[in-house]
Amino acid sequence: MSSTPVLNVGILGATAATESIYIPLLSSLPTHYTLTIIHTTHTDTQNNLNSSITTTTNPDEVINHPDSTLIINLLPFDHHETYTLAALESGKHVMVEAPLSLSIHGLRRIRDARKKGSTKNSNLNSNSSSQDENSKSAGPKVFVGCVRRYAPCFKDIFKAELSTLGRVYYARCRNITGPSVPALTNTPGNGYINGTNGVNNSLLPSSSTARPQRIHALLADIFGSNEDLTRDREAFCRFLGTLGGHDLSLIRESLGFPDAVSNISIIEPFYSAMFHYTDNTRGTGYPFTLVYEAGVDGVPRSDAHLTVYGAKKTLSIEYDFSSGAMEGNVAARVVVEEAISGSVDDVEMADSRDGKVNGNAGQNGHVNGNSVANGHSPTTRPRMKRTEFVSTAREAYEQEFLAMHAYLVGDSGDAGVEAKTTAEDALDDLKLMHMIFDHYDRQCGTIRTPLG
Repeated sequence: MSSTPVLNVGILGATAATESIYIPLLSSLPTHYTLTIIHTTHTDTQNNLNSSITTTTNPDEVINHPDSTLIINLLPFDHHETYTLAALESGKHVMVEAPLSLSIHGLRRIRDARKKGSTKNSNLNSNSSSQDENSKSAGPKVFVGCVRRYAPCFKDIFKAELSTLGRVYYARCRNITGPSVPALTNTPGNGYINGTNGVNNSLLPSSSTARPQRIHALLADIFGSNEDLTRDREAFCRFLGTLGGHDLSLIRESLGFPDAVSNISIIEPFYSAMFHYTDNTRGTGYPFTLVYEAGVDGVPRSDAHLTVYGAKKTLSIEYDFSSGAMEGNVAARVVVEEAISGSVDDVEMADSRDGKVNGNAGQNGHVNGNSVANGHSPTTRPRMKRTEFVSTAREAYEQEFLAMHAYLVGDSGDAGVEAKTTAEDALDDLKLMHMIFDHYDRQCGTIRTPLG
């Protein structure tokens, strides 16, 4: 039986917060990953790293390192495509945080780069008889990081409860976040807090005269005309390229594609939109609306969740992956609130038996709060039962990296973890973003508002 292939990792754009997530995680999975080289421009990060780890300020040294087989691209979103293309064309696998690209043309270029990388790998493999068949045929792949979708409580509890919720009446997704610790990935801009108003500089648009060329090119690639490159479009794209892209990916996996998008509001740095769905789970189409509201401010907290409302059950996934510490931090929480009938004694009995479920989601089963004590007839009145399932940051990241390894090397031994966030999946995220962009274009073209 062959051993699990170990991927040699090079990291692009490491920050201080990266030290508390990726480096400990890679060290905890020695049969899957080995950290080879790190690129960073942060002096503090360089000083804090173990002296045995090679560091560089030149990203090309990471991509061209002879031993690296996987490049983790943590550079700002407007650098995603450039360095992902370079790594793929060098025959290296790539992990990049969501979104992979905001441009359809960009995804096509990434697809073409994978083909070039496959050709390069084929040429190298033809000179080596030691490569197994999977290595020869696979070629470089792209894995898109979206850790909240790999949290055990989301995979095992939220999606299972959602499938039995019945008719959906309403949904809400909110992500309003303030300062905590530096982001896990680099963001364009000069620091996290604007000294006057506490707003994340990375999400504020640049002036038209000082806009970096790469941002200008990306916006032109998305909207197709220099005349359309307004300040609001730039601000919105910056947001979707950082926090917003992760929200939309979670919405899409949970509820699918909306039928339509409406009422887009951009009052930087806050953004909102309405998504209109048809719930066909019961054979008859029932409409419902999801309200999306997001933004950044100077209050040190994370108010981020996706909530779905049924007739007698409300289901929420709350998440906060902004904290840098790995050990024991609750990063995702599923909350199930159900209407039940029974006396006060019956409810207390059910609560004491089932309790609050913590730890690895899925091991403790679902909560049944409908028990009635034998020997008496309780007075029936509506009550609410609240049950929580939590996952730590380490659990979520570990599941994500195990899924990535299985996907990149084709390891059937890790078949229990599914790689959901591939380049093909990123195309679906991009389709949802372009539904938003398309409606924004129509909205700006027909209504005179502060939007554009």
